[in-house]
Amino acid sequence: CFAIQNRSCRIMNFDKQPEVHVAIFGFMTSFIWEFLQMPFFDVGQATYWERTLGCTQASFGDAGILLVAYSLVSLLKRNRYWMFDPKIWMLGVYLGTGLTITLVIEIFATKVPRDWDWGWRYSDLMPVIPFVDVGLIPIVMWIVIPSITLWFARRQPQVDRKDP
Repeated sequence: CFAIQNRSCRIMNFDKQPEVHVAIFGFMTSFIWEFLQMPFFDVGQATYWERTLGCTQASFGDAGILLVAYSLVSLLKRNRYWMFDPKIWMLGVYLGTGLTITLVIEIFATKVPRDWDWGWRYSDLMPVIPFVDVGLIPIVMWIVIPSITLWFARRQPQVDRKDP
């Protein structure tokens, strides 16, 4: 891109930024996972439409958590393109951030009163981690989904791997 077109080039290349790839693939993989884990949750009398909306909202939340985790590593590494040469500590921070946020959310979400318009309950099928009373399935999710998300995101076209 020429200097005069710099602004339009950034707009045209928006879809090639690593955070966009993490958000898109994070949402899509989370959406599939959210539906697959439904038998492990007590959805009460929710209609199919309400379940779909719930899974959609949860998937947006998951994508947000993925972006926070990815951005934290980017800040620590001082490189937005760290996923192309990840070190063990980067993956640890990335996965650990998502796991920590998930653990806190699960603890609160499963304890809020049922009449609140937020939170959830596990079904009898959910294996629960002793002492913290958190479902194993959401914890496993934050190892599987972030890993798959990075795998997909690394394979997308990039404009330039240098930070501005």
